[in-house]
Amino acid sequence: MIFRLQPTAMCLAAVFTISCGAHTQCANHAGPMTQVLIIKAAGLTEGQQPAGVDAITEATSEGRNVHVITKALQKTLKHLGIQSEIVRFNDTERLRETAQDSTVRLIVFAGPAYSSRFPPQLQNVVPKLQETILDHKVVCTSMTSCRFLDSGGWTVTSFNKELKNLGIQTIDGLAVHHEYEDADWKSKITAFAETLRQTLHNEK
Repeated sequence: MIFRLQPTAMCLAAVFTISCGAHTQCANHAGPMTQVLIIKAAGLTEGQQPAGVDAITEATSEGRNVHVITKALQKTLKHLGIQSEIVRFNDTERLRETAQDSTVRLIVFAGPAYSSRFPPQLQNVVPKLQETILDHKVVCTSMTSCRFLDSGGWTVTSFNKELKNLGIQTIDGLAVHHEYEDADWKSKITAFAETLRQTLHNEK
């Protein structure tokens, strides 16, 4: 996997964990909150036809796709007291706002495993966020929905390795089967969310 990053570039599709400072969603709260921004690159939603930016791959067209697992992660984080937001990989305005937020502390990149790699649309977000990640020492990881768990495992491991090669601190990612044979998928999401919570706690 090659990002082809410029030395001063930044990162893509995934989950950002933010301590909100001046973010609008925190305006009604008395103190700082931890927020997870889930930036996803996913295929079509089940029951719909792929079109436009959602037609990036057919790898998540059925079953437990990236749409499903990111929502499950968001729900689990909520139970842990962590507010979250799901943002699409091509929401450039929101990504720009996030990059300008000096309180970003953790990012989870979420996308389908596509020939043991994330789709280019997700990888291409990396150059947009790299500089901020390095400047603010943001921790990163990734999660995927895949047809074969070995392929999914390689997808997140190799992606995280590329991030690490850029000097970015990472934690282990998560691979979930995109059909229905993975009986433990909910417990995997729960354990992953707990890892994120512990990472945030340790970064305080």
